[in-house]
Amino acid sequence: MRDVVVTKADLLIEEEMPQALLEFCAHVSGYEITAARWAQGNFDEHLSLISFPGRELREYIRDRFARLKSEQARLLGHSRADDGSR
Repeated sequence: MRDVVVTKADLLIEEEMPQALLEFCAHVSGYEITAARWAQGNFDEHLSLISFPGRELREYIRDRFARLKSEQARLLGHSRADDGSR
């Protein structure tokens, strides 16, 4: 997932990387450090150094998806009521 965020960042609406995505990428990188320690036989740590931004990431994704669908409907000339999901 982190690789998708990094390699497809040009598709983001924002000019800069959103904080929720930065924190997600840092969380994954933190687990890479933990996994490297495990590979060396050090099992003292079991968590990433950075907490998973669950709530913030969910809110960001939900908001951007809704904006994307709204923009898509506008570009296609549809209103939300025209999508047949009544």
